[in-house]
Amino acid sequence: MGSREKKAIVIGGGLGGLSAAIYLAAKGLDVQLLEKNEHLGGKANRLSWNNFHFDTGPSLLTMPFVLREVFEAAGRKMEDYLELIRVRPACRYFFHDKQIFDAPGDLSAMREAIKEAFPDDLEGFDSFVRDGRRLWEVSGPAFLFNRMELETLFKINPLKGLAGLGALRKETLGQSLNRYFKEPHLIQLFSRYATYNGSDPSKTPATFNVISYVEMAFGSWHVKGGIYAMVEALAKLANELGVEISTDSPVARIRFSEGHKSVAGVIMESGEIIDSNNVLVNADAATALQGPLMADHPQSKKWQEDWCRREASSSGYVLLLAMDSENTSLACHNIFFRKDYAREFTELFDQPKPLTCPTIYVSVPGKIDSTQAPPGKESWFVLVNAPSLTKTRDWENYSEGILEQMSDLVPGFNTETILWQNALPPTFLEKKYNAWKGSIYGPSSNDLRSAFFRVRNRGAARGLAFAGGSAHPGGGIPLVLTSGRLAAEIITNQ
Repeated sequence: MGSREKKAIVIGGGLGGLSAAIYLAAKGLDVQLLEKNEHLGGKANRLSWNNFHFDTGPSLLTMPFVLREVFEAAGRKMEDYLELIRVRPACRYFFHDKQIFDAPGDLSAMREAIKEAFPDDLEGFDSFVRDGRRLWEVSGPAFLFNRMELETLFKINPLKGLAGLGALRKETLGQSLNRYFKEPHLIQLFSRYATYNGSDPSKTPATFNVISYVEMAFGSWHVKGGIYAMVEALAKLANELGVEISTDSPVARIRFSEGHKSVAGVIMESGEIIDSNNVLVNADAATALQGPLMADHPQSKKWQEDWCRREASSSGYVLLLAMDSENTSLACHNIFFRKDYAREFTELFDQPKPLTCPTIYVSVPGKIDSTQAPPGKESWFVLVNAPSLTKTRDWENYSEGILEQMSDLVPGFNTETILWQNALPPTFLEKKYNAWKGSIYGPSSNDLRSAFFRVRNRGAARGLAFAGGSAHPGGGIPLVLTSGRLAAEIITNQ
């Protein structure tokens, strides 16, 4: 490796860490990536059984241009590494009254689908999209694609900024949807996007309506071979750029220089000391600030006190099912709504417990990707929302209740057709990925100011930066990849 100044250590090989490593290496730095687990990808992991393959984390890619930019930064073409498949319909919704609605996956087709299924709400949908576009034009340059720093404000187009301000209201996502729509089905459908950052639609700010706009505007995508194929492609690119990748290499602590004004490297759990003036943390940022990783920094106790008062985002309970047959009633992505949606969020945040009647998400990638299961069979990824581990840790036998409910909700589903199953409760996220309180997205967004209180990309010492789902700008594949770029820029521009 090179000098300490030209060397960067990346702690964690999740999507944010891989993105950061690529951006750093493309700028000429010697990069050493240290991953505590035996595999890269973080929560974007893969499990396999008898030629059934399962993505255990994200099952959908949005804003594919963000992924493409990672390859372009290294002078490569994404298409030489990956094949993306457009998902149509983007999602099939099964409502409690037996109505089924296919969301096509692009704005014009979605408008036509709503015109046919919910004609009285077409005008409201047009307003919803118009405001979503204005929010996107401001939130992209002002928030999502830049660091939370004053200089970012000067990157906003003044005219678009003024238009975007017109779409901002001091209201929750749920309140805004009741203003746009009369149809309960549409309100429930668009309320679900609050769960994309692990929050409650009755509490999270209406600005998060931009999530559903983005999905419709840029489409829903599947990576051929599964989402983990994207991890493999990024790892391949990182290797080509000379990134030194070490798995099964847990870091114990970050070292600081005298006075703690800059980083000096890391101490491995093995006791090995690695020197570097640049350390980029892709470990869970909330856990890192409170735990042993940052224990040598004088603000460590203050961070622990601050974070003990923070509310965690929701978690998830995952069931992986190898099915002995193909289900003709399902699309690639499916949502089974229950009647009392508000109760779900009460049980997630106000009276935490394993949900009694959860919304059930079923992903069947084999509908568009034959690599995911043997012929005539299917790999199912089943996800239900779950509270963080703040008060609830007992998940024993929970999968039995989920399967029983699926027998009533999912057409053609029978537990006798299950060849193999595996459950991944919130405790798995905590143990495997050091996820803060077992949450998926770090701090919740159940506050109108919450977006401004995520962990900043710029750390509390020179040469220290943070990337990942619990850091700015947030969770989800494109935002995590973006966090890697933003964190890398802090190091390369200092």
